[in-house]
Amino acid sequence: MVTIQLTMESQALRATTDVNVLYPLKRSFGFGDPEGKTAAYQPLSDRLPVLWLVHGGGDNFSDWVNRTRLAELADKVDLMVVMPSIRDFTSSRRDVDYYTFLTEELPAYIRRIFPASDKREDNFIGGLSMGGYFSYRIALNYPERYSHVGSLSSPLDIVEDLRIRHKGSKTLVEADALIGTDRDLRALVEKNLAAGAELPRMFQACGTEDFTYEINVAMREFFREKKLDLTYLEGPGIHNWQFWDTYIEKLIEWLPLKKAGEPGKPAGHKFQKGGE
Repeated sequence: MVTIQLTMESQALRATTDVNVLYPLKRSFGFGDPEGKTAAYQPLSDRLPVLWLVHGGGDNFSDWVNRTRLAELADKVDLMVVMPSIRDFTSSRRDVDYYTFLTEELPAYIRRIFPASDKREDNFIGGLSMGGYFSYRIALNYPERYSHVGSLSSPLDIVEDLRIRHKGSKTLVEADALIGTDRDLRALVEKNLAAGAELPRMFQACGTEDFTYEINVAMREFFREKKLDLTYLEGPGIHNWQFWDTYIEKLIEWLPLKKAGEPGKPAGHKFQKGGE
């Protein structure tokens, strides 16, 4: 596994921005050939499955790599991970467009320079805290692009979260202004179900002492009521990296990926309604 830090120009952000990429390579059997005849590493030949992974509010592109065992976990399943910096999860700012950056600009850039698959079954999106909300927002607006979406300790009911924790904020949009919009996950689920859209499989995890726990439980019940394909996990923990380091492993294990060296099993999973 190689960690690559990219600095790219973004029209949507009207600035340069940094992105971390975990890129899997095949290992040769030896540490390296002392005579230089063969490379110690060789690139994978196939198009790679990609996890678009978003940090939480106030963090940046480097946190997942610096604070978790993500590189080790992704290496075991030949998973490419792309981690941008996001500064606006609810599209509250008028000067920049992080939504377009992550949904359009960044995928096009990454696929231009890496062998990243553009197939739905090979594309997954997830994040922690506000990054998990942002991931669900994107996946439910573009269910044809992502087969799996995951969240760790995320305020998935953004309307309720803004009402409870961000009332009177000078930088965030008013809670009621989001009801029924493409930023309201409940409304997006209803819209997709009415249209008969194939929704992504969902992963949701939260610590029982986390301040987003009640919102997570309420959204879990909503997803189950709608008979969506949801895997829900909870356990002791607060809103911190100790919990996220534990549960990012569970999220990656949940993805339809084969371990390095295993035969056969392709990336991707056909959607089925009614999972736990």
